[in-house]
Amino acid sequence: MLGLLADPDLPAELAGELAGELPELLAERLDAQVSWQVRVLCQRLDLGDEERLLAIAHERLTREGWDLVVCLTDLPRRSGLRPILAEASMADRVALASLPALGARRLYRRLRELVIGLVVELAPESLGRGRVGQEPGGRPRSQLTAPIRRVVPSDASADVRYVLSGVRGQGRLLAGMVRANRPWRLITGLSGSLAAALAAGAFAVVTSDIWQLADSLGPLRLSVVTVLSIGAMVAWLIIDHELWERPSGQLARDRARLFNAATVLTVVLGVGCLYAALLVATLAAAWFLVTGELLSQSLQHRAGWPDYVTIAWLASSIATVGGALGSGLESDEAVRAAAYGYRQQERRGQAPTTD
Repeated sequence: MLGLLADPDLPAELAGELAGELPELLAERLDAQVSWQVRVLCQRLDLGDEERLLAIAHERLTREGWDLVVCLTDLPRRSGLRPILAEASMADRVALASLPALGARRLYRRLRELVIGLVVELAPESLGRGRVGQEPGGRPRSQLTAPIRRVVPSDASADVRYVLSGVRGQGRLLAGMVRANRPWRLITGLSGSLAAALAAGAFAVVTSDIWQLADSLGPLRLSVVTVLSIGAMVAWLIIDHELWERPSGQLARDRARLFNAATVLTVVLGVGCLYAALLVATLAAAWFLVTGELLSQSLQHRAGWPDYVTIAWLASSIATVGGALGSGLESDEAVRAAAYGYRQQERRGQAPTTD
């Protein structure tokens, strides 16, 4: 019996998908003579218990009567400055996988291979094979696309640990944290900002002065306006709603830099998605509301699709600034719920408990 102990939100969703595939995959890849059963349990793994997650997993294994347990968490874990991908305790038959270290791409596929590899680590004797010197999934290190190292930790918390090394490993951890935050949810999560942005965009689309201004600016200046408008909304959201961490102590500062970088990238991508949605909406509104004859008369030259795109471009930048002002009407809780994934909400005391 294999137990998957998962944090709420994304880890629990992925665990549910894995439960349907793992029995067949484990029998196919590891030992066809073993009949595998997989159970999923959702349990919030508190931030204060980060150093004893394997012990918590072992307690659950004993309580549920499982043979093996793999814990899935969205906690970004590090050994010094090296991100921890996974670790395992052979004696306790428990393992831990940290989703952020898997990166942002092919998350489910990477997690599936990692879990299979961790099962190999936990039960090599029953499977009749060893995996010493190989990475999760039984693949030689030379075939991996990520800088993963298998190490024996100096502390007694785990028997084996997989860590990411180098700048590439740090980047993959950061990308995984941003992916867990799901920045695209910012579009629908901030209703006040969205309403203000749409109102500002609608006004800009039907204003002849905006048509003439957009026609005179050119692509370079319009690009600068776009960057400034997105930057203004990002800065407003972070500053006005206190999303920036200001810790004390060296270890806390290292962690704060990581979370602040994830916050900035999450909000930038979320606002970028909002901008793209506004661009589509304003382009459709301009094409529907402004006739070619009226636009040509205002611009004093024959108008075509490039002119509509230019108008929608500038209108979207204006609408984004309007959305930034509208975000001031949102509560801090609403902004954090839209900008953060479950784990960062928990860090600020906003996430509900789940068991």
